[in-house]
Amino acid sequence: MAKDQRTIIVGGGIVGVCAAYELARRGRDVLLLEQNAIGSGASFGNAGIIAIGHPPLPRPGLAIKVLRWMIDGSSPLYIPPRFDPEMIRWFWIFHRSCTAERFQLCMKVLADLGRLSQDCFERILADESIDCEYHRDGWMEVFRTEAGFETGRHEAGIVRNNGFEATELSRAELLDREPAFQDDVVGAVLYNDSAFTDPMRLLSEIASAAQRHGASMREQCSVDEIVVRGNTCVGVRTVGGEFIGGGTLVLAAGIWSTKLAKLIGIDVPMQAGKGYHRNVRRPKVCLGVASVFAEEHVAATPMADMLRLAGTVEFSGINNKMVQRRLDMMSQSARTYLRGMEQQEVISEWCGLRPCTADGLPVIGWAPNVGGVYIATGHARMGLSLAPGTGEIIAKQLCGEEAPMDISSMCVARFSRRKRKTRDQLVAM
Repeated sequence: MAKDQRTIIVGGGIVGVCAAYELARRGRDVLLLEQNAIGSGASFGNAGIIAIGHPPLPRPGLAIKVLRWMIDGSSPLYIPPRFDPEMIRWFWIFHRSCTAERFQLCMKVLADLGRLSQDCFERILADESIDCEYHRDGWMEVFRTEAGFETGRHEAGIVRNNGFEATELSRAELLDREPAFQDDVVGAVLYNDSAFTDPMRLLSEIASAAQRHGASMREQCSVDEIVVRGNTCVGVRTVGGEFIGGGTLVLAAGIWSTKLAKLIGIDVPMQAGKGYHRNVRRPKVCLGVASVFAEEHVAATPMADMLRLAGTVEFSGINNKMVQRRLDMMSQSARTYLRGMEQQEVISEWCGLRPCTADGLPVIGWAPNVGGVYIATGHARMGLSLAPGTGEIIAKQLCGEEAPMDISSMCVARFSRRKRKTRDQLVAM
């Protein structure tokens, strides 16, 4: 890509913003387009845990559990029963991905991308003097049952085998470190290499840094078409009919990437994994480190004057409907694990849509068959953790350099179905 050619980034979440930053600091002409406000999607309200080396969603045995969870609206991973061919296809790929071999491959790729992201985090925070409540104190998975603790030990061993630290804490060690927990906890695993932060403050700070380096950003600008001439992208057209030209397009629009990619014949099958958070007033005795209640699959992260409760995965389509019982189950989990949570003053509630591929890996790489389109999406619950490394990969590849790690397993073409004619799907200028 020529240095003076504009790069259009579609999507103002953490991945798009990190890509804009990395490209702008290399002197590239960058225009980021966001259909709502920068950072208003899944990046806004997640748990804020930067979980380096965290396992993927598909794992051995999980597909059978999901079938049972489908009829339980209070389950941590809920799929309301419905006839949806794309959901059925997604679940079939998910089922085939829940093997030990696939799990090991995903762990290797995600570990490499996590290490790259960690290095990028440290560089960005130092170079830009970013203040976002970034705490390099790790995060904890806390257990109330011996069976859960045993599963946690096994998972910690997998994380260690991929080069990360994980420290087991007994009940006494946990309560000495974090007196906010109830006495009936049995122990915890501390993932030492990780961190936690205020995700929106982090995103806003990186966006501001990108703009200082020359990136332009437009909010309330919804892309309706990817404009292609001669099998090469030449720009986009907005819902209002405005044509915006560019030499390269980075499609980082989260769950909405699927629809836009389909316009140019590219198959990126994803489902929207709805997550929730409930911010409550910080209790008198509060956690000092972000923690996940293992048996409930709910996270609790201290932020400023509040405690954020976040979690669940709900595959109910692309919508922002909040189900009250799923919000309430997070508060119940907090009361079960933590002291002083009986009277929670609720500050705010939220839900957001995480772009989930079925095979556990993001989609990162050049689009097949259409020149000038780079796709970066599908980070599921790990967008915050993996976005800086993804931004670095995008910038290097768009600048004609080699990717800093092997990204072949995350290629777009892995989802390609039998070849179809796509000329009619191309939007001619």
